[in-house]
Amino acid sequence: MRKAILEISLFGLFCLLLLHIYCPAYADTATDLPEDYPAAGVMAPEKEETAAPSGFHGLIGAGLFNYKRVVGDEDRRTVLLPLIMVTYQDWAYLRNSRGGVWLLQSDDRSLKFGAGIGLHAGWRPDDDPVLSGMANRHSSLDGSVNALWKTSIVNIGVSYYRDIGHVSDGEAADVRLSRSLWLTPQFRLIPGIRVLWQSARVVNYYYGVRPDEVTPGRPAYVGHDTVNYTASLGAESRISRDWSLLGGVLATHFGDGISDSPIVSHRGAITVFFGAGWRF
Repeated sequence: MRKAILEISLFGLFCLLLLHIYCPAYADTATDLPEDYPAAGVMAPEKEETAAPSGFHGLIGAGLFNYKRVVGDEDRRTVLLPLIMVTYQDWAYLRNSRGGVWLLQSDDRSLKFGAGIGLHAGWRPDDDPVLSGMANRHSSLDGSVNALWKTSIVNIGVSYYRDIGHVSDGEAADVRLSRSLWLTPQFRLIPGIRVLWQSARVVNYYYGVRPDEVTPGRPAYVGHDTVNYTASLGAESRISRDWSLLGGVLATHFGDGISDSPIVSHRGAITVFFGAGWRF
């Protein structure tokens, strides 16, 4: 058991470092992926909610992500990034830039409570000319308490986040809804909705403009708390027992606290991705 926990921890820290170095913006996108995308393991669709998993299981792969930065210019970027969704005996998990443990579960595992940790991505002024002369906005770690309720109609996730890296010292909370819709035994769609509240401290740190950062085209700005909305549609095609093709689109509408910032050039963002993964 201790060895398993150590392996998960080291693997998670490596993935967080990798994502921070190569694509800080990926952290928030990964959070928006629906709870059951993809469900771990290689079980048949009708058994995915009830079969008791054992050992390590999940999916590891890579995908092409096409997205816009939230801050800076409107140029779209395409990058190749890892897809990592691994579970250990249904109580410890790693989903791209976030991981955690389920501390309490109902007998049928439909209701879970736990804690987690994840990367909150920052940015650097050399990321974009629009940000020239501004100070770094450092990445941090968010600690979270989480609840997940799987029903026959929809999966409901609720989380509260707190900056434990003491970068913004802010907090956030979200509600997530998702559902797997199997159209055939090998193909499914996964629609999802996420509503995210971010406190004024978070918004002001990452999207505010300080007095010493003001330019003729960049006025001072003090961020305030905001609510963002994300709608997503994922798809999975199981081409064999061990391999799946994955894809999806995520559309986010930013609240006024973010969109009113002079360093944010658009009120929403659309991310498209396509990739493949190995199930085990």
